[in-house]
Amino acid sequence: MMSCQVGGRWGSSTGVNNFVFAGFGIPFGLTFIVLCQGCELITANYMFCTFACLAAKPEDRAAEIKATLINWVVCWTFNLLGAILHFVVFAWQTGLIMTVAVDNDNYADSGNALEHNNMIYYKNSEDFIAAYLDTSEETGFCKSGNYAKANICKLIGAAQKKCTQHFGTALIRGAGCNWMVCLAIWLQMIATEPISKFIMIWLPIELFISSGFDHLVVNEFLIPAGIMVGGKYYDDRCNWGNAFWFNFVPVTLGSIVGAWFLVFPFWLINKDGWYAGVKQRAAITEAETKFVDGKVEDA
Repeated sequence: MMSCQVGGRWGSSTGVNNFVFAGFGIPFGLTFIVLCQGCELITANYMFCTFACLAAKPEDRAAEIKATLINWVVCWTFNLLGAILHFVVFAWQTGLIMTVAVDNDNYADSGNALEHNNMIYYKNSEDFIAAYLDTSEETGFCKSGNYAKANICKLIGAAQKKCTQHFGTALIRGAGCNWMVCLAIWLQMIATEPISKFIMIWLPIELFISSGFDHLVVNEFLIPAGIMVGGKYYDDRCNWGNAFWFNFVPVTLGSIVGAWFLVFPFWLINKDGWYAGVKQRAAITEAETKFVDGKVEDA
């Protein structure tokens, strides 16, 4: 939400806008998740749970894979619900991001929960589309009022593009994104100080967003938000069915592939050393158990 409020209102569609959109909000969110031990982020779990399966003992691997699949399904579902709930409670309901109503009909507000001053009214979809496409700073929807409604344009534009892109494109963008996200998680594990962790997280996150890759959980916020604030009035293809098929599904698959591109090379290079370390620690533990009151226990 902070990315939309700051980057969305920057007043430019150039790389500067993307840089600001990427630099504010999303890196902070990942930092909070990392520093708050116990929080679950599905894109990071694609890496951690895969490592757990690879490192499991052969007799435990089937149970580990089952637990991994359960974790992925539960975490994916609640990340989506959490993203939608965050937008509804803190942005949509409060009017921080206003909502378009066409012919006194608000697509997402069938119960008339919104205040009238939280909505922007248009007679029909054609009027809204014309205003949305108007690029003048006096009458254009996105630029008028010193870009006051540019955050809405950011959401609608993102939702419309992500609901209409090719399945394969979304998959590749998801893979590229999560490779960088997992790299950010990996780098922050090396750092020890909180500010160092933030820098290690910020750099890859800034890179993937500025580059235009698709992050699953970010999309789980942007697309529902874009639909709710009026994206359906701008393009009928901006709907829940297209959100799942043309984005959530391929980006999920791509995120798994992207995590595996980091996990498997690292595992193949380091597994021998890891197994040797496990055996060494087991031998030390076994040797320590033979001591009783500082003396070697008789066999």
